[in-house]
Amino acid sequence: MKAWHFIFVFASGLAVGVMLFPLARMIESRGINSFLDGIVRMLAIPFSFVRNVARGKTAAAREAGQKCDQTNTPRVDPREQQLDDTAQVIRGMLLSLAAAIQRTDKAASDSTQALDDIRGTLDQMALPGDLKDIHFLLLGEIDRMISSNCSLKSELVHSREVLSTQREQIESLKTAVRIDGMTQLANRAFFEEKLTEVTRLNERYRDTFSLLLIDVDNFKKINDSYGHQGGDRVLKGVGFKIKSSLRHTDFVARFGGDEFAVILIKAPVESAAEIARKLCGEIEESRFILDGNEIRTTLSIGVAEAESGENEDSLLKRADMALYQVKQGGRNGVSVAVKKQQTRTEPSTM
Repeated sequence: MKAWHFIFVFASGLAVGVMLFPLARMIESRGINSFLDGIVRMLAIPFSFVRNVARGKTAAAREAGQKCDQTNTPRVDPREQQLDDTAQVIRGMLLSLAAAIQRTDKAASDSTQALDDIRGTLDQMALPGDLKDIHFLLLGEIDRMISSNCSLKSELVHSREVLSTQREQIESLKTAVRIDGMTQLANRAFFEEKLTEVTRLNERYRDTFSLLLIDVDNFKKINDSYGHQGGDRVLKGVGFKIKSSLRHTDFVARFGGDEFAVILIKAPVESAAEIARKLCGEIEESRFILDGNEIRTTLSIGVAEAESGENEDSLLKRADMALYQVKQGGRNGVSVAVKKQQTRTEPSTM
Protein backbone atom coordinates (compact mmCIF):
# COMPACT_ATOMS: atom_id res chain seq x y z
CA MET A 1 0.00 0.00 0.00
CA LYS A 2 1.33 3.43 -0.89
CA ALA A 3 2.19 5.91 1.83
CA TRP A 4 -0.60 8.29 0.87
CA HIS A 5 -3.11 5.42 1.23
CA PHE A 6 -1.93 4.85 4.77
CA ILE A 7 -2.07 8.59 5.51
CA PHE A 8 -5.63 8.74 4.21
CA VAL A 9 -6.77 5.76 6.31
CA PHE A 10 -5.00 7.10 9.38
CA ALA A 11 -6.56 10.57 8.97
CA SER A 12 -10.02 9.03 8.50
CA GLY A 13 -9.65 7.07 11.73
CA LEU A 14 -8.58 10.18 13.62
CA ALA A 15 -11.52 12.19 12.21
CA VAL A 16 -14.01 9.55 13.29
CA GLY A 17 -12.38 9.47 16.72
CA VAL A 18 -12.66 13.25 17.06
CA MET A 19 -16.36 13.17 16.17
CA LEU A 20 -17.30 10.22 18.35
CA PHE A 21 -15.27 11.06 21.45
CA PRO A 22 -17.64 13.84 22.72
CA LEU A 23 -20.62 11.64 21.95
CA ALA A 24 -19.06 8.74 23.82
CA ARG A 25 -18.38 11.00 26.82
CA MET A 26 -22.03 12.09 26.78
CA ILE A 27 -23.13 8.46 26.75
CA GLU A 28 -20.91 7.62 29.70
CA SER A 29 -22.57 10.41 31.72
CA ARG A 30 -26.04 9.35 30.51
CA GLY A 31 -26.45 12.85 29.01
CA ILE A 32 -28.97 11.82 26.36
CA ASN A 33 -31.54 10.46 28.77
CA SER A 34 -31.05 13.33 31.22
CA PHE A 35 -31.59 15.76 28.37
CA LEU A 36 -34.71 13.97 27.16
CA ASP A 37 -36.15 13.60 30.66
CA GLY A 38 -35.58 17.31 31.31
CA ILE A 39 -37.30 18.32 28.09
CA VAL A 40 -40.32 16.08 28.70
CA ARG A 41 -40.68 17.24 32.30
CA MET A 42 -40.64 20.83 31.09
CA LEU A 43 -43.18 20.12 28.34
CA ALA A 44 -45.51 18.39 30.79
CA ILE A 45 -45.74 21.47 33.05
CA PRO A 46 -48.56 23.14 31.02
CA PHE A 47 -50.66 19.96 31.25
CA SER A 48 -50.32 19.69 35.04
CA PHE A 49 -51.11 23.38 35.42
CA VAL A 50 -54.20 23.32 33.21
CA ARG A 51 -55.43 20.11 34.87
CA ASN A 52 -55.28 21.81 38.28
CA VAL A 53 -56.97 24.94 36.92
CA ALA A 54 -59.72 22.84 35.31
CA ARG A 55 -60.48 21.17 38.63
CA GLY A 56 -60.73 24.53 40.37
CA LYS A 57 -62.94 26.26 37.83
CA THR A 58 -66.00 24.02 38.28
CA ALA A 59 -67.67 26.19 40.89
CA ALA A 60 -67.17 29.42 38.93
CA ALA A 61 -68.41 27.83 35.71
CA ARG A 62 -71.48 26.50 37.51
CA GLU A 63 -72.49 29.92 38.88
CA ALA A 64 -71.81 31.66 35.57
CA GLY A 65 -73.42 28.94 33.50
CA GLN A 66 -76.82 28.49 35.14
CA LYS A 67 -79.26 28.91 32.29
CA CYS A 68 -82.22 26.65 32.89
CA ASP A 69 -84.57 29.00 31.07
CA GLN A 70 -82.08 30.31 28.49
CA THR A 71 -81.09 28.96 25.08
CA ASN A 72 -77.60 30.50 24.81
CA THR A 73 -74.79 27.93 24.96
CA PRO A 74 -71.47 28.58 26.78
CA ARG A 75 -68.29 29.32 24.91
CA VAL A 76 -65.35 26.95 24.94
CA ASP A 77 -62.84 27.81 27.69
CA PRO A 78 -59.81 29.32 25.89
CA ARG A 79 -57.47 27.53 28.32
CA GLU A 80 -58.75 24.18 27.06
CA GLN A 81 -58.19 25.27 23.45
CA GLN A 82 -54.68 26.43 24.31
CA LEU A 83 -54.03 23.09 25.99
CA ASP A 84 -55.12 21.21 22.89
CA ASP A 85 -52.87 23.38 20.70
CA THR A 86 -49.95 22.87 23.10
CA ALA A 87 -50.51 19.11 23.01
CA GLN A 88 -50.19 19.12 19.23
CA VAL A 89 -46.88 21.03 19.45
CA ILE A 90 -45.49 18.72 22.15
CA ARG A 91 -46.45 15.59 20.24
CA GLY A 92 -44.64 17.02 17.21
CA MET A 93 -41.52 17.73 19.28
CA LEU A 94 -41.50 14.23 20.74
CA LEU A 95 -41.87 12.72 17.28
CA SER A 96 -38.95 14.88 16.09
CA LEU A 97 -36.83 13.65 19.00
CA ALA A 98 -37.72 10.07 18.18
CA ALA A 99 -36.77 10.63 14.54
CA ALA A 100 -33.44 12.18 15.62
CA ILE A 101 -32.72 9.15 17.81
CA GLN A 102 -33.47 6.85 14.90
CA ARG A 103 -31.12 8.79 12.63
CA THR A 104 -28.39 8.73 15.28
CA ASP A 105 -28.85 4.99 15.67
CA LYS A 106 -28.41 4.51 11.93
CA ALA A 107 -25.32 6.76 11.96
CA ALA A 108 -23.85 4.70 14.80
CA SER A 109 -24.42 1.50 12.84
CA ASP A 110 -22.85 3.00 9.69
CA SER A 111 -19.90 4.30 11.74
CA THR A 112 -19.32 0.89 13.30
CA GLN A 113 -19.31 -0.71 9.86
CA ALA A 114 -16.84 1.89 8.55
CA LEU A 115 -14.55 1.40 11.55
CA ASP A 116 -14.63 -2.37 11.06
CA ASP A 117 -13.58 -1.86 7.43
CA ILE A 118 -10.75 0.48 8.44
CA ARG A 119 -9.57 -1.97 11.09
CA GLY A 120 -9.53 -4.80 8.55
CA THR A 121 -7.55 -2.67 6.13
CA LEU A 122 -5.00 -1.76 8.80
CA ASP A 123 -4.60 -5.41 9.81
CA GLN A 124 -3.64 -6.28 6.26
CA MET A 125 -1.10 -3.51 5.88
CA ALA A 126 2.60 -4.37 5.96
CA LEU A 127 3.99 -1.38 7.81
CA PRO A 128 7.66 -0.52 8.44
CA GLY A 129 8.91 -1.17 11.96
CA ASP A 130 8.84 2.49 12.99
CA LEU A 131 5.09 2.70 12.21
CA LYS A 132 4.00 -0.44 14.05
CA ASP A 133 3.52 1.37 17.35
CA ILE A 134 1.25 3.90 15.67
CA HIS A 135 -0.51 0.99 13.98
CA PHE A 136 -1.35 -0.66 17.30
CA LEU A 137 -2.41 2.66 18.89
CA LEU A 138 -4.79 3.33 16.01
CA LEU A 139 -6.27 -0.16 16.23
CA GLY A 140 -6.83 0.33 19.95
CA GLU A 141 -8.58 3.66 19.35
CA ILE A 142 -10.79 2.08 16.70
CA ASP A 143 -11.74 -0.73 19.07
CA ARG A 144 -12.62 1.85 21.72
CA MET A 145 -14.81 3.79 19.29
CA ILE A 146 -16.57 0.60 18.20
CA SER A 147 -17.26 -0.14 21.85
CA SER A 148 -18.61 3.39 22.29
CA ASN A 149 -20.88 2.85 19.30
CA CYS A 150 -22.29 -0.28 20.91
CA SER A 151 -22.95 1.71 24.10
CA LEU A 152 -24.56 4.46 22.05
CA LYS A 153 -26.92 2.02 20.37
CA SER A 154 -27.89 0.61 23.77
CA GLU A 155 -28.57 4.10 25.12
CA LEU A 156 -30.63 4.97 22.05
CA VAL A 157 -32.84 1.94 22.60
CA HIS A 158 -33.43 3.09 26.19
CA SER A 159 -34.10 6.65 25.00
CA ARG A 160 -36.75 5.44 22.59
CA GLU A 161 -38.42 3.60 25.46
CA VAL A 162 -38.31 6.79 27.57
CA LEU A 163 -39.93 8.81 24.78
CA SER A 164 -42.64 6.21 24.33
CA THR A 165 -43.44 6.30 28.04
CA GLN A 166 -43.48 10.10 28.13
CA ARG A 167 -45.81 10.27 25.12
CA GLU A 168 -48.23 7.97 26.93
CA GLN A 169 -48.03 10.13 30.06
CA ILE A 170 -48.72 13.29 28.09
CA GLU A 171 -51.72 11.66 26.41
CA SER A 172 -53.01 10.65 29.85
CA LEU A 173 -52.63 14.20 31.12
CA LYS A 174 -54.40 15.56 28.06
CA THR A 175 -57.26 13.13 28.62
CA ALA A 176 -57.47 14.12 32.29
CA VAL A 177 -58.06 17.79 31.47
CA ARG A 178 -60.75 16.90 28.92
CA ILE A 179 -62.88 15.33 31.66
CA ASP A 180 -65.37 17.37 33.68
CA GLY A 181 -64.10 17.24 37.25
CA MET A 182 -67.54 17.12 38.85
CA THR A 183 -69.49 14.60 36.75
CA GLN A 184 -66.44 12.69 35.38
CA LEU A 185 -67.98 12.94 31.91
CA ALA A 186 -66.31 14.50 28.88
CA ASN A 187 -66.20 18.29 29.04
CA ARG A 188 -67.28 20.81 26.40
CA ALA A 189 -63.92 20.92 24.63
CA PHE A 190 -63.75 17.12 24.37
CA PHE A 191 -67.34 17.05 23.09
CA GLU A 192 -66.62 19.53 20.32
CA GLU A 193 -63.56 17.52 19.29
CA LYS A 194 -65.67 14.35 19.11
CA LEU A 195 -68.46 16.13 17.23
CA THR A 196 -65.98 17.32 14.61
CA GLU A 197 -64.66 13.77 14.25
CA VAL A 198 -68.06 12.13 13.69
CA THR A 199 -69.16 14.97 11.39
CA ARG A 200 -66.19 14.30 9.12
CA LEU A 201 -66.92 10.59 9.13
CA ASN A 202 -70.51 11.40 8.20
CA GLU A 203 -69.34 13.55 5.30
CA ARG A 204 -66.97 10.92 3.97
CA TYR A 205 -68.74 7.63 4.66
CA ARG A 206 -72.29 8.74 5.48
CA ASP A 207 -72.04 7.25 8.98
CA THR A 208 -75.35 8.28 10.45
CA PHE A 209 -75.40 9.76 13.94
CA SER A 210 -77.77 11.86 16.03
CA LEU A 211 -77.24 14.53 18.66
CA LEU A 212 -79.15 14.96 21.91
CA LEU A 213 -79.04 18.22 23.86
CA ILE A 214 -80.38 17.59 27.38
CA ASP A 215 -81.43 20.17 29.96
CA VAL A 216 -82.23 19.36 33.61
CA ASP A 217 -85.59 21.04 34.22
CA ASN A 218 -85.87 23.74 36.88
CA PHE A 219 -82.38 23.11 38.12
CA LYS A 220 -82.11 26.60 39.59
CA LYS A 221 -84.82 25.72 42.11
CA ILE A 222 -82.73 22.73 43.27
CA ASN A 223 -79.71 24.96 43.77
CA ASP A 224 -81.78 27.58 45.60
CA SER A 225 -83.36 24.98 47.88
CA TYR A 226 -80.39 22.70 48.58
CA GLY A 227 -77.35 24.78 47.70
CA HIS A 228 -74.75 24.20 45.04
CA GLN A 229 -73.43 21.07 46.74
CA GLY A 230 -76.90 19.54 46.58
CA GLY A 231 -77.21 20.62 42.96
CA ASP A 232 -73.86 19.04 42.16
CA ARG A 233 -74.98 15.74 43.61
CA VAL A 234 -78.11 15.80 41.48
CA LEU A 235 -76.08 16.58 38.35
CA LYS A 236 -73.72 13.71 39.15
CA GLY A 237 -76.67 11.36 39.54
CA VAL A 238 -78.31 12.51 36.31
CA GLY A 239 -75.02 12.21 34.40
CA PHE A 240 -74.44 8.71 35.75
CA LYS A 241 -77.95 7.55 34.79
CA ILE A 242 -77.63 9.00 31.29
CA LYS A 243 -74.29 7.30 30.68
CA SER A 244 -75.40 3.96 32.14
CA SER A 245 -78.52 3.97 29.92
CA LEU A 246 -76.58 4.29 26.66
CA ARG A 247 -74.37 2.01 24.62
CA HIS A 248 -70.64 1.87 25.18
CA THR A 249 -70.05 3.38 21.73
CA ASP A 250 -72.17 6.48 22.44
CA PHE A 251 -70.53 9.66 23.70
CA VAL A 252 -71.79 11.63 26.71
CA ALA A 253 -70.50 15.04 27.81
CA ARG A 254 -71.39 17.78 30.22
CA PHE A 255 -72.23 20.55 27.78
CA GLY A 256 -72.22 23.32 30.38
CA GLY A 257 -74.08 24.25 33.56
CA ASP A 258 -77.05 21.92 33.83
CA GLU A 259 -76.92 20.70 30.22
CA PHE A 260 -75.60 17.45 28.81
CA ALA A 261 -74.88 16.43 25.22
CA VAL A 262 -75.00 12.95 23.74
CA ILE A 263 -73.71 11.73 20.38
CA LEU A 264 -75.53 8.57 19.35
CA ILE A 265 -73.34 6.67 16.89
CA LYS A 266 -75.09 5.05 13.89
CA ALA A 267 -78.50 6.10 15.23
CA PRO A 268 -81.12 7.60 12.86
CA VAL A 269 -83.50 10.19 14.24
CA GLU A 270 -86.29 7.69 15.00
CA SER A 271 -84.00 5.58 17.19
CA ALA A 272 -82.54 8.68 18.81
CA ALA A 273 -85.99 10.01 19.71
CA GLU A 274 -86.90 6.68 21.28
CA ILE A 275 -83.72 6.72 23.34
CA ALA A 276 -84.45 10.30 24.42
CA ARG A 277 -87.96 9.36 25.58
CA LYS A 278 -86.50 6.44 27.52
CA LEU A 279 -84.04 8.80 29.24
CA CYS A 280 -86.88 11.15 30.16
CA GLY A 281 -88.81 8.27 31.73
CA GLU A 282 -85.83 6.97 33.70
CA ILE A 283 -84.98 10.34 35.19
CA GLU A 284 -88.61 11.12 36.02
CA GLU A 285 -88.86 7.85 37.94
CA SER A 286 -85.56 8.39 39.75
CA ARG A 287 -85.25 9.65 43.30
CA PHE A 288 -82.26 11.66 44.53
CA ILE A 289 -81.80 11.75 48.29
CA LEU A 290 -80.11 14.82 49.79
CA ASP A 291 -79.79 14.91 53.58
CA GLY A 292 -82.88 12.78 53.93
CA ASN A 293 -84.88 14.84 51.43
CA GLU A 294 -86.20 13.19 48.28
CA ILE A 295 -85.62 15.20 45.12
CA ARG A 296 -87.22 14.53 41.76
CA THR A 297 -86.46 16.18 38.47
CA THR A 298 -87.17 15.79 34.74
CA LEU A 299 -85.39 16.33 31.45
CA SER A 300 -86.03 18.34 28.32
CA ILE A 301 -84.30 16.90 25.25
CA GLY A 302 -83.73 18.24 21.73
CA VAL A 303 -82.93 15.64 19.05
CA ALA A 304 -81.30 16.21 15.67
CA GLU A 305 -79.92 13.77 13.10
CA ALA A 306 -76.85 14.92 11.16
CA GLU A 307 -77.79 15.64 7.56
CA SER A 308 -75.56 15.10 4.55
CA GLY A 309 -73.09 17.97 4.23
CA GLU A 310 -74.17 19.59 7.50
CA ASN A 311 -71.50 21.16 9.71
CA GLU A 312 -71.26 21.07 13.48
CA ASP A 313 -72.67 24.56 14.07
CA SER A 314 -75.79 23.86 12.02
CA LEU A 315 -76.43 20.57 13.80
CA LEU A 316 -76.00 22.16 17.23
CA LYS A 317 -78.33 24.98 16.28
CA ARG A 318 -81.07 22.61 15.14
CA ALA A 319 -80.77 20.50 18.30
CA ASP A 320 -80.83 23.66 20.45
CA MET A 321 -83.94 24.92 18.67
CA ALA A 322 -85.62 21.56 19.29
CA LEU A 323 -84.67 21.79 22.98
CA TYR A 324 -86.13 25.30 23.13
CA GLN A 325 -89.39 23.97 21.73
CA VAL A 326 -89.65 21.47 24.59
CA LYS A 327 -88.97 24.12 27.22
CA GLN A 328 -91.52 26.45 25.67
CA GLY A 329 -94.04 23.62 25.68
CA GLY A 330 -93.76 22.94 29.41
CA ARG A 331 -90.56 20.87 29.68
CA ASN A 332 -90.27 17.13 30.47
CA GLY A 333 -90.39 15.97 26.88
CA VAL A 334 -88.64 15.37 23.58
CA SER A 335 -88.57 17.54 20.47
CA VAL A 336 -87.19 16.31 17.15
CA ALA A 337 -85.59 18.72 14.68
CA VAL A 338 -86.46 17.96 11.08
CA LYS A 339 -85.05 19.28 7.84
CA LYS A 340 -85.22 22.93 6.82
CA GLN A 341 -85.11 24.06 10.46
CA GLN A 342 -88.61 22.78 11.17
CA THR A 343 -89.40 20.97 14.44
CA ARG A 344 -92.22 18.91 15.79
CA THR A 345 -92.80 18.60 19.51
CA GLU A 346 -93.44 15.24 21.11
CA PRO A 347 -94.48 15.78 24.75
CA SER A 348 -93.40 13.08 27.15
CA THR A 349 -96.09 10.53 27.88
CA MET A 350 -94.54 9.52 31.19
